[in-house]
Amino acid sequence: MWKFKGIEAADDPRLLQALARRIKDSNRTIESIVRILLEELTRFSGCSRACVKFPVEVRHIPTLIRWFPDCRIVHITRDPRALSMSKSNDPSGTASRVAAHPRLAWAIRKAALAMVIAQYRQSARIHQRCKRLDNYRLFRYEDLLADPRKTLVELCDFIQTDFIEEMLEPQRGRHEHQPSSLTGRQQKSFDSEAAVRWRRVIPAFDKAIILALTRRSMEQLGYSADLHPIFRIAKELQAS
Repeated sequence: MWKFKGIEAADDPRLLQALARRIKDSNRTIESIVRILLEELTRFSGCSRACVKFPVEVRHIPTLIRWFPDCRIVHITRDPRALSMSKSNDPSGTASRVAAHPRLAWAIRKAALAMVIAQYRQSARIHQRCKRLDNYRLFRYEDLLADPRKTLVELCDFIQTDFIEEMLEPQRGRHEHQPSSLTGRQQKSFDSEAAVRWRRVIPAFDKAIILALTRRSMEQLGYSADLHPIFRIAKELQAS
């Protein structure tokens, strides 16, 4: 179900024994297996809480809440124009398919764009269904880069943990940061420019199509195209 890269406990043979024993004694449903995996990984890691990343799987939010009634769902979104440029330049996805089938490059990139639009619209619909739940909260990537402290304080309050100043310096953490699909660089600190870099590479036609098909969804997710403070902040940084 997941890659356990960077989790030391995953290499512990005792973990495999515990997982096998508990799964054999369970009803072996997907719900039971997921719960057992999370509980045992958490226990063998010496932690009290688990945090799991489900990229682009917002359609499973109702299921996760049903399986884990006391969980906290942190739904993270960003500008669909940025998402589409990231997806169409993804080295391990779209870019590799284009390299393998260069004659189909145009169709592959447009298919990636269509998928992003569909997923973004679905994300907005699910947000509308879940936004009143106590254990669900929407966070926007652009909000984080525009005002890291404010966003992190709100996040910590929601997940019921203490905010500490070191959270404002992610470059000092152990997390292996994903390289940018547009620059190839690993940006570890909060970089406002990262939120608007897509504007340099997006074709005018793609931008128009994305806006036309996602504007209502952007409003539902509380995001105003080109009016978000991140655009002003990035402009000021470029001028300085």
